[in-house]
Amino acid sequence: MNPDVAISFQPRKIAAIHFMKLYFTLALTLASLLLAACGSIAPVPAGTKGILIGPNESRLCGQGNVMFPSGLYQAEVVSPNGTYYLAPEPIRTKGVLLGRAERGGIFVSTMAGNPQAAWFGDLHDAVDEKPSTLLGAIGVNAPKLWPYTPRIPFQVKK
Repeated sequence: MNPDVAISFQPRKIAAIHFMKLYFTLALTLASLLLAACGSIAPVPAGTKGILIGPNESRLCGQGNVMFPSGLYQAEVVSPNGTYYLAPEPIRTKGVLLGRAERGGIFVSTMAGNPQAAWFGDLHDAVDEKPSTLLGAIGVNAPKLWPYTPRIPFQVKK
């Protein structure tokens, strides 16, 4: 076989290998997102208190910034891992979700260190079992969490 001909086929083979790696990575990423978002959520028990956030806070979440408004965050739903608190007004995003205002809030975990995360969407779809999205229809009922640090300081409403 002519060595020049053998070399000409190498780029195609390398491109195919890179495509397969990319495809496999994307499939694993999607599967992990779906599994991470799965979880049971329930309405908040009566008497669950909200949290007060002082000044507006901004945190890096994923590939962009999320701006959390000051005010009273009401407990929206609970899960075995923590409580989802709804922001008093839409959360502003920049670089995440194409930079818009979204319904969402702060997730406060019950795990060690009480890590926090941003969440977006309408949690009542899952609680009411009336999914309005494709993911809700296939049983993904807890929103994706966007972890951030440092924690946002808050006070529990009295």
